[in-house]
Amino acid sequence: MGSLAYVLFGALFAFILSRCGATRFDYLHAMFTFRAFQMYGVIGTAIPVVMAGFAVIRKLKRERKLPASTRLPERRFHPGVVPGSILFGIGWGLSGTCPGPAIIQVGEGHLIALCTGGGILLGNWLYGVVHARYFHWKPEVCG
Repeated sequence: MGSLAYVLFGALFAFILSRCGATRFDYLHAMFTFRAFQMYGVIGTAIPVVMAGFAVIRKLKRERKLPASTRLPERRFHPGVVPGSILFGIGWGLSGTCPGPAIIQVGEGHLIALCTGGGILLGNWLYGVVHARYFHWKPEVCG
């Protein structure tokens, strides 16, 4: 798949997230305070769609209809997933967004999303430093 296809799929994804309200703090705040359930529907729809997409990719790869370089790396559970998930949820609740929509918010002109993006970059850097220092682990690079 060429770079143009990635850009088009990314633009479509961004458009859908923007139109369904996933980039609006008030929608997310209403979700976290259980006053509105629209975002639960968005997330609840996204999960099975992505699961189906992964199943199709795995099937096509088994049938050798996709290049051998196509990878969906296996992810194993480790103890850091629990505190990492809690930290992610706290950041999501405080900033009103998660990584994908933060980039879309910048495109929509929400300049406060630049702070969220900086926090995302800082958090990823810190994660790498902590793991390299204390767990002697290098992150897997997907190619």
